[in-house]
This record gives sequence, C-alpha cells and structure tokens, in this order.
Amino acid sequence: METAGAQLLVVDPAEDGGALAEAMAGHGVHVTWVGTTLDGLVEFGRMDPHAVVVATEAPGAEEFVGVIRQHGTPYVIAGTGDADHPGVDGADAVGSLMLAGASAVALRPYTPQHLWELITHAPRSVADHARLEVGPIVLDATAYSVRVDGERIGDLPLKEFELLRALMLSSPGVVTDDELREALWGADGRRPGGNTIAMHVTRLRSRLGGIADIRRIRGRGYSLTVG
Repeated sequence: METAGAQLLVVDPAEDGGALAEAMAGHGVHVTWVGTTLDGLVEFGRMDPHAVVVATEAPGAEEFVGVIRQHGTPYVIAGTGDADHPGVDGADAVGSLMLAGASAVALRPYTPQHLWELITHAPRSVADHARLEVGPIVLDATAYSVRVDGERIGDLPLKEFELLRALMLSSPGVVTDDELREALWGADGRRPGGNTIAMHVTRLRSRLGGIADIRRIRGRGYSLTVG
C-alpha cells in the first residue's frame, strides 16, 4: 500500500468548518478546523499538516505561526477578513503573519478552489500525496478517480469516495466509526449516526463488487481488505 492523504489545518474563530471540509474532500484534502491557537498547536503536533491557514483574528496568531515554523516546515496561509468582517488592522495583521512565516494570503470566507490552488503550489504539494494503492485498487484524489486493474470505474458520489479513501488509508486495519464520521462530515459536530455510515458502506460494497471485502468489526468500525 502507498499511503497518502493531505491534511489542512485551519485555525479560525469563525464557524464554517463543515462546509469547507466537505468541499475540500473532493480534492482529497482532509480539513481540521479549530477555533483557537492553543487547539491549533495540539492538532499541529498530532497531524503534521501539509498546510495551515491562520486567521489574523485568532488571538496569538503571530506567536502561533512562529512556533509551528520552528517545529517544521508547514506552508502557512494568512486568513484575513472580507469586507463585512475587516478584522484587526487588515494589512498590518497580515504583514505581521507574513513576517512570522506565512507564505500566502486567503480572503475569508475561504473558497475551496482558491485554497486548493495555494496548497498545490506549496513546496510540499498535496498533489504528491493524493494517490492511494491497495491491491488492484488505485484512488487518485487529485483526478477524483478510482481504477481497478487499470480500468477506471464510474465516478463515486463524494461520501463514498471519501469512505473508500479512509478505508484504504488504514487497510487492512480498522477505521473506527468516529474516524469515518470525521472523514466524511468533518469535526464540527453535525455528524450522522452509524446507520448512515452503514448505508454508505453497503453502496460502496455494491459498486466494488467482489474486488474488496469491507467488513464490519462489531464495536470497533470497518476494515477493507483485498484478496
């Protein structure tokens, strides 16, 4: 198996994580959205993200950028307010983050296409980490494609694509229900129960036919294996 999966950490007090997470999932980018720089430090240590978006309004943003730049080489994007939410001294706040180590600027509300363009041109491009291979199954998040034995199968609905990607990332290990909820719906709390996951698993099994075995491990989660 070739491991992959791009991680984007967003540190922003605004409440918009779910929509962005779902939109970026189509590019194979997993978004973790936190509201404080303290939570950002915790997630940064856990994730080793490819890129980090830091809102100028986040308390301690400049110090946060300085710290993470000392402990790695993440691509840092300064998030600044739009016309309705101009933020703290606009250009001055962005300038401070750039001096601390940010390399690019994104206007809020963040658009998936703009963020994708920024992070694909970063030194550690997410496009280089978007391909997964498990047995005869090859998933390319950048091209939004799944091939089996070299033949492309029909495009999967977004949730099933993300479900397959999460299972392939851990194959042949188990992905817990909570991990699947976060992968498919983000970490903002608005996530459905196990029956909805089971429904998507059933549909994915049907699309893959006998190519892979997706097993329910009672009390734990799901695993994907190939023959």
